Amino acid sequence: MRKAEGRVKPLPKHLRWAVLKRGEVDHLTTNQLHAMAELLEQGLDTATAWRIKERLRWVRQASTPQAARWRITRFINYACALVGDNLLLAPMAKALQTLATHAEQVVRRWTSTYTNARLEGLNGLFQAARARARGYRNTNTFMTMIYLIASPAGAILEST
Repeated sequence: MRKAEGRVKPLPKHLRWAVLKRGEVDHLTTNQLHAMAELLEQGLDTATAWRIKERLRWVRQASTPQAARWRITRFINYACALVGDNLLLAPMAKALQTLATHAEQVVRRWTSTYTNARLEGLNGLFQAARARARGYRNTNTFMTMIYLIASPAGAILEST
């Protein structure tokens, strides 16, 4: 959003990292605080996108699935009212539509104990193996290394 609007009109200096950080005062530098104040004062579309992002953090703080469902509904209504028919905010409208479509799957996050932590851990091991080998010329060799790293072969050898 910031990039697209920056091509059309000049944005305040020090804004790039300010819009990516949390909106709390203790997370922003003095220059970033001034840039955010100027952005909000001008009422640019980047400010609207930032407000929507900050409200989404509010949704994530729900403690129960019912509270999450209520907050998602309120968030979607709030964000759709802000976006309106603005062409620059079309990507935000698309993201909101996706959230509305998959709201029940998002609410399941509050009750599910499943995470992708194990997959992320394995992916880290595979990336480390690739980096150690400085790339594999043969995909079969790389797949063999992945099987050796991910398999419980070490545990089987230690038990004997």
